[in-house]
Order: sequence, then C-alpha cells, then structure tokens
Amino acid sequence: MIENELKAILEKTFECKQLHIENQSGLHAGHASSPNTGESHFYVHIVANDFIGKTRLEAHQMVNQAVSPLFDKGLHALSVKAKAPLNS
Repeated sequence: MIENELKAILEKTFECKQLHIENQSGLHAGHASSPNTGESHFYVHIVANDFIGKTRLEAHQMVNQAVSPLFDKGLHALSVKAKAPLNS
C-alpha cells in the first residue's frame, strides 16, 4: 500500500516530531489523470528537525525527493506542509 510506504519512507528519512498523512484520493475520484486506485492523492503534514534553517521550498523539495519512487508506483499528487519544530 502506498500510504504505508509513504509513512515508512518519511519516518526513515526524517527526524519526525509530528507526522500526519491523509489519504485524499476519494476527493479526486473521476479526475482525468487520476488512476482511481484509492491511493493516489495524499496530504502530508510533517514537523521535523531536518527542516531547521530550510526555506519552505527547500523542505518541500526534501520531502518530494524522499518519496519520489512512489510516483512510479501510483502516487499521483502529494500536498505537503513541512515545518521545523517551533522550539528549534
């Protein structure tokens, strides 16, 4: 399952303080380029020390690079909110 792989990759790659993954595939059913697998569109909210001193763009690029193999497995869209912890 892509959701499980997504979680495993993020937990292995980043020092997560918080991680929330939401499957939003149902919101995109019938979308022209959606594979309609039920595991194609995800929202990720991740708080990790790895993002300390990084811009929002850099943090998003880090997440996208880490999960890039999943796009070959059926991940179609990823919405990311990546932040450093407040007390960093």
